[in-house]
Amino acid sequence: MTLTVQFLTIVSMIAGGVYLGAAMDTFRRFERHWKKQVVMRYIMECSFWLMQTLLLFFLLFQVNQGEMRFYILLALLCGFAGYRALFQTSYRRVLEWLIRIIRRTMFITKRVLQVLILTPIRLVIQGLLMLAGGVIALLWKLIRLVLVVLFYPIRLIGRLVWKLTPERYRKNYSKLAGIYSRMKNIARKVYESLRRTRR
Repeated sequence: MTLTVQFLTIVSMIAGGVYLGAAMDTFRRFERHWKKQVVMRYIMECSFWLMQTLLLFFLLFQVNQGEMRFYILLALLCGFAGYRALFQTSYRRVLEWLIRIIRRTMFITKRVLQVLILTPIRLVIQGLLMLAGGVIALLWKLIRLVLVVLFYPIRLIGRLVWKLTPERYRKNYSKLAGIYSRMKNIARKVYESLRRTRR
């Protein structure tokens, strides 16, 4: 490798060490969300370190075609140590500030969506349901009125026929009506007992 390539490699690895320190602090900041789940924690740890290894190797490959030297590891450690000594506190403050900004933005966005979209949709649906209920109730009243009007002449004819029916036929009809009423009561009692048994 030429001196220029070696210099670029050292600078890149120092920057990679700084990045690795920032990535570790970011990862540890969000670790609390899955720390109690053993399997999830194992998966996240393996995925994090695998990703960091691939990124650093990609950076090294772009600079010197992936050639490993001892001073590369020293440069990486120097960058990591420099981040710990110089930038860690500031980065953590910036990270917490960004997290608060993102949370606040998400909260405001959620509220705006709820006020401007979800609430109007809910009110429209409630209004449509109330309107549909009112229309159904009105239709049912109209149907009942029509049925009453239609069956009124039939009721009058039935009363007239009942008055003109001889007395002996009335007695037979009363007996049949009583039998039907008793059968209806028995069926209702059986149905009620079956329903209580199922409970």
